[in-house]
Amino acid sequence: MFNVTLVNLTADARTADVELGVSKRGNFTALELAALLETFRELDPVQNISDPEIRVQTARESYFIRTEQKKLFLYNSRNREDPAYVLTVAEIIAELDGTAAAARTAVPFAMTSGLGDRLLSEEVALREPKPVSRRRTAAKIAATCLLGATIIYLKTPWDQGDEQPALSRLEPTELAAYQLSLPGVYMTGNQPGQHGLVVMANGGLKIFQLNSQAAPSVLQANYSLGQLGTKLHLQTNQPGGLIQAADRNTLIYCNEVYIRIR
Repeated sequence: MFNVTLVNLTADARTADVELGVSKRGNFTALELAALLETFRELDPVQNISDPEIRVQTARESYFIRTEQKKLFLYNSRNREDPAYVLTVAEIIAELDGTAAAARTAVPFAMTSGLGDRLLSEEVALREPKPVSRRRTAAKIAATCLLGATIIYLKTPWDQGDEQPALSRLEPTELAAYQLSLPGVYMTGNQPGQHGLVVMANGGLKIFQLNSQAAPSVLQANYSLGQLGTKLHLQTNQPGGLIQAADRNTLIYCNEVYIRIR
């Protein structure tokens, strides 16, 4: 758990104002803090004149985080004059929970097999896959819901039979309304092995899996909105099919139900 205090920020970190002052928010899980930082990272640059920051107290250290141009800057509160570290959300969580320090001090190559689960980054490095059969492609599409196979599969060309159905275009007013209401963080649960979706207003999408002793594994994607029948769907550049918006707080992807948590 991380003890969080907000400075010149609303409770959801979407808005900054100097009149908001200091607000103690209490204990956050790694997932809750990651979602808060993602929102904070999207803060309107104009609002940075209020000097907003997120302060985080761990069992060992005290930090504060600032943002600029959609980047996050991590400072050690005990050495405020030291240069900031420009990190992704996952890298910040890893620094806060000690995972990063443990990796830096580990015997070389001793933890190689676990690196994939520890990395939460803005981009995922992929190996160029070999050509695969249609049956193998279908199996990997099913494994998308487990996320790990998605990373290997990402650059594999789809067969024609695997293409997602075309969506009907939305009216401009409908599209604008959904672009305001849909963004958020959706989870199947909060236990290791369960999955989440971060839907961003700019058309970005993050698919992640919780890990028991490491930062979540994350895959970057994009989406567009459209209609299939009477239901709103998100069409992505990932295997696994469309993401259905069952209602304002519920998404369905790979036969899993994702509930909005933020």
